[in-house]
Amino acid sequence: MQGQITTYDNKKGVGRVQGEDGHIYRFTRKELAQGEDSSNLVMEMQVSFTPSMDQNGYQQASELVVLNRAEFAEDSLYMEPESFVVAKEDLVPGYDVLDRGLYALERGDRTEDKAKARLINECTAVGANGLVRYHCEVQLKNAFGYGFNVYRVSGVPVVLGRRVGTRAEAKEVDTGYQFRASELNHRLNQAQIKKAHNLIVNTKLGKLVLKAIGALLLFIFALGFILTGGI
Repeated sequence: MQGQITTYDNKKGVGRVQGEDGHIYRFTRKELAQGEDSSNLVMEMQVSFTPSMDQNGYQQASELVVLNRAEFAEDSLYMEPESFVVAKEDLVPGYDVLDRGLYALERGDRTEDKAKARLINECTAVGANGLVRYHCEVQLKNAFGYGFNVYRVSGVPVVLGRRVGTRAEAKEVDTGYQFRASELNHRLNQAQIKKAHNLIVNTKLGKLVLKAIGALLLFIFALGFILTGGI
């Protein structure tokens, strides 16, 4: 069967292709035909593949071969999304994932909108223009006898790009907002992402330690109360 790549993540080596039957097929770099270079795959490439089903029941493309590689020069240009993209899935149709954060980030606030805005600001600060695997969790908190909800949102920062042609094709077009893939492939500040991730982990660990200490003190108090006969 033939089809067209609709999105690809160079970092993870996963993507999707729309077959000529209109269905979307998933693929990973291990499903590529021998000799195909996974690092040069981009959206809009025409491919041939063998349709199948994976162990989870999803439609899968295997033995994938690029049919029009000559049309995709190394100086391909990409446009960033016009606004920050938030997606619940791991891939965003219509965009290649050119860079991906090593860790997920999270933020919390009294409303989901505020928590999401804080997370988007943090992702933007490390160079991302999108967020994938977005998830929101509502936690009930108590303070001074009052209960309230805290919304914790999380996701993986990414750099998304839509291929718009080559630099030669764009000579007469304003290229102010167009980038080579090499300019976007390593734009994320991975050190800052790791630092933020470690802060989240250490904060959660600290809360667990405090809970453990509280439980231990409560046990010691109860034991002493019993041994002293409740006096």
